[in-house]
Amino acid sequence: MTDTPQDLQSRLLQAFGAVSALLEQENTLLKTGQWQDVETLLPRKRTLMETLRKLLPPGQTKPLTAEQRSASVSPEMEAAAKQFNALVRANEELLQSAIAAQGTLIKLVLDDAAQEQRTGYGASGGYTVDSHAGALALRSDV
Repeated sequence: MTDTPQDLQSRLLQAFGAVSALLEQENTLLKTGQWQDVETLLPRKRTLMETLRKLLPPGQTKPLTAEQRSASVSPEMEAAAKQFNALVRANEELLQSAIAAQGTLIKLVLDDAAQEQRTGYGASGGYTVDSHAGALALRSDV
């Protein structure tokens, strides 16, 4: 049994809607720095994106011309695709910002740990800075 064009369009609209809703949720979490909650959305995101991918025409690599769009794409589908594309762009920017922020945080923690490793009490009992300490050890017995 094959889908009619109307059935396919309805399923595509539902898939775009589901993915868009998830992207909105993910973008909100990214904006508020709730990165661990973003990770919990990943399996559902993969499933929804795979469903959407299967509904799209295979090998569709070129954008449709204006004439093709007006002949085959409803205004609702056009709006759903535009919203989806906008959400994907925002999601990409937010993910890049989150990656950069986490990288900065990790660098700060490692720099602080390295600084602590270089400072402390010397052999004579006085406070000292070891300018030669280059390695980072988290435990003194290692």
